[in-house]
Amino acid sequence: MRERIVFEKNDRIAVIAPHPDDECLGAAAPLILAPDRTDVFVLTDGSHGNPEISIAEEAKIRRLQFKTEMEAVNPRSWEWFGIEDTTLTKHGDAADRIDFTPYTKIFLPWHESPHPDHKAAALMCCKAIRRQKAQAECFMYEIVTPFYRPTHCIDITGLLEEKRRLIRFHADQSEQEEINLTLNLLRGTQMLSDPKCKYAECYLKVDARKIGYNPDLIAKLYTLREDSSLEASLAAKGIRVKRVMPPDFTQVYEFIRDNFAQSWADEALAAMMNGVCYTAVREGRILAFGCVGAIAPDYAGPGGTLPEARGLGINTLLVQKSFRYLKDQGFRYAVSGSVSPAERRVVEKVADVIAVEDSEGAYGDLLRK
Repeated sequence: MRERIVFEKNDRIAVIAPHPDDECLGAAAPLILAPDRTDVFVLTDGSHGNPEISIAEEAKIRRLQFKTEMEAVNPRSWEWFGIEDTTLTKHGDAADRIDFTPYTKIFLPWHESPHPDHKAAALMCCKAIRRQKAQAECFMYEIVTPFYRPTHCIDITGLLEEKRRLIRFHADQSEQEEINLTLNLLRGTQMLSDPKCKYAECYLKVDARKIGYNPDLIAKLYTLREDSSLEASLAAKGIRVKRVMPPDFTQVYEFIRDNFAQSWADEALAAMMNGVCYTAVREGRILAFGCVGAIAPDYAGPGGTLPEARGLGINTLLVQKSFRYLKDQGFRYAVSGSVSPAERRVVEKVADVIAVEDSEGAYGDLLRK
């Protein structure tokens, strides 16, 4: 049986919305039941929500619709980040603008949602919550796509018309209303222990400190394994790995900033000046990059490959070259900060590794923290 969420008088609530309307589609209950204790944060401008309208015009429409909804809800506060719709994956540190420490309950989009903005919003918030050591209960909410196993619910049968009213403030997203209310109806029919419950919002309670957490890795360079055929294999496909030279600093910086993250571009610039940055190039076009020496002389990373070039072995070769560089500099170990599971599998092909648990590495002492 799913547990009921109850809002207490001393609760301080945050609702995180990737797009303007997600807050009322997935987490209308706190907006309706506890507005005086709720802060709403909408991350993107929703500007790609209507292909028949220009991006600039749609951003204005969505902001006005959201503002009108907030005036009706009258929450404790609301904040509009204005990041361009569909680009949250390039703004991995945006949630650091939010101080999560005062909150007792935080509502987030589902971190396994197929929508990239929903997923990115959840992961960046969990990262910020972890870094800030916030202690709030965290609940992920459903937007169109249902959870596998929700843990908590709120009966919204008596709130249905108010939820419908809030959704209708977002008039140019009208197809979302029936999709989400149908999901709420489905969830209501699953409340078999309460036949009076016709509509319900369901949530997944999570430990945000563990969602998306990736430990630092220490690679044993004396176990370095190099595949000598990999470089020739990629060359046969027209792909070459090059060390970045000063005349190309700006081009590489902009490539990383535009395709990955501003913070990664800043790190790459430090690597280009103090260590080494490798790029994979085909016909003059950059496909991937890998850095050494950005944070400290023995640090490898960050690195990234464009989606279209993944699965070819480029990342493996970049890791090999990075580790070979460090080994030739006399290092016995290489440190990589916050390594994802996919990246860890690549590193483990190249060298034996040790995971440093409960680690934030050099990234735990940034100016904004």
